[in-house]
Amino acid sequence: MPQETGINNITVSGFNVNKAATTWAPPASYQDGMIGPHWAKNWIIEDCDISHSRCAGISLGKYRDPENDQYFTYEHVKSPTQMERDAVCRGQYHGWLKENIGHHIIRRCNIHHCEQDGIVGRQGGVFSLIEDNHIHDINNMQELAGAEIAGIKMHAAIDVIIRRNHIHDCTMGIWTDWEAQGTRISQNLLDHNYAPKGTAVRIVGAMQSQDIFVEVGHGPTLIDNNLLLSKASLRLATEGVACVHNLMLGSITSIGANTDFLVDGKNQPRFTPYHIHHRTEVAGFMTILHGDDRFYNNIFVQNWPVEKPGEETLVDREAEDTEQVGTNGFDDYPTYDEWYSQFKKFDGTITKENDMWDLMSAHFGHLPVWAAGNMYFNGAKAWKKETDNLVNTSDKVIFDLVENDNEVSIKTNLYDLIGDYFEGIITTKTLGEAFEPEQRYETPEGDDIIFNEDYFGNHRGVSTIPGPFASGKTASKILWQK
Repeated sequence: MPQETGINNITVSGFNVNKAATTWAPPASYQDGMIGPHWAKNWIIEDCDISHSRCAGISLGKYRDPENDQYFTYEHVKSPTQMERDAVCRGQYHGWLKENIGHHIIRRCNIHHCEQDGIVGRQGGVFSLIEDNHIHDINNMQELAGAEIAGIKMHAAIDVIIRRNHIHDCTMGIWTDWEAQGTRISQNLLDHNYAPKGTAVRIVGAMQSQDIFVEVGHGPTLIDNNLLLSKASLRLATEGVACVHNLMLGSITSIGANTDFLVDGKNQPRFTPYHIHHRTEVAGFMTILHGDDRFYNNIFVQNWPVEKPGEETLVDREAEDTEQVGTNGFDDYPTYDEWYSQFKKFDGTITKENDMWDLMSAHFGHLPVWAAGNMYFNGAKAWKKETDNLVNTSDKVIFDLVENDNEVSIKTNLYDLIGDYFEGIITTKTLGEAFEPEQRYETPEGDDIIFNEDYFGNHRGVSTIPGPFASGKTASKILWQK
């Protein structure tokens, strides 16, 4: 890592970097790592073996701002959330623009046995590509805790693409925190992302475990063609997420929760920013209303039983977390038609007086949800308003992840049970716009996405089965080679 900021266009290739006493890397403070651009542009980090960092392996993150650095540690008088808002806005003053920062590539690296993150970043990782990496055994000693631990932990992952990585045996897999706007998480294999077997007592402040955590963002955040095989697949304390063609063995949790703070009996909402499309300039701040989520052509399998109250949980979780797999956590959320009818009829006429007090409950209520073309097995449950789906309550899906030397594959009867259930091809037009930023689910260049390629990049044709594979035959191929 350069001591100075603004050292651009550096390639780090083929190094073995290990055993460094990096410091804790919180988002409102200086974030160091064993390798990192330190607030610059156009770095390539490739074909490296990166391991045994005391904290972060690679940092794409925060510069040192003397007026904001470790403010909470020394002053205490502002909440950490307010420091975050300060950091976002001060970043503009310190050159946080598309022309100056980010656009990095991290590819084909083996990142492992780090105790905070494999990759960490706050603002400095915008417009970056993270692909074909093997990230594993992160935070397994559990000597460090706090809200910054994951295989990949990114704040402000604006137009960041995370694809074709294998992330496993981490406290959590991928965590996109704040401003996951234009973020695409695609074609990844995530498994065994929870505390290692034999971890008896977790330290104070330890985080919950899941494959992907999207927190207090407004979207559009796109999660497509992934295998999410841990006990909790998604933690959605957020809004504006589209899930397309994924296979999930674990639950979707934190629906409608974990975005605000209850302080002395009063709700203190977290206002978080959204941005000008494909830029870093702040367009506005808003609380999380929840919803504005889409689920198309996914497969949900209840791979672990739902524990009864009082019994030991299978997931490193909070008390209100669910182990129930499926989209049923959105049962109380409106369809688009139900939501829109609070404001106007579909002929354009007003349904209520044009006064803000008349519409207050609608303006602060849950946003709508869309779901279609999903499949549910082994007791996985569908959103009660979803009509175009397949719920199989009679057959038992067997699913095993097979590791043979340096190869990873799956063994399952799932594709014997799908039969001739086919759905149409999903596109950017299908998904619409994320509500708050009014931005489409599109490429960083603003182009449409057609979801006609699967986990391997195989073409799907004019219609497709749900899930991350174009066919059952494709599903039998090697998923990852170390």
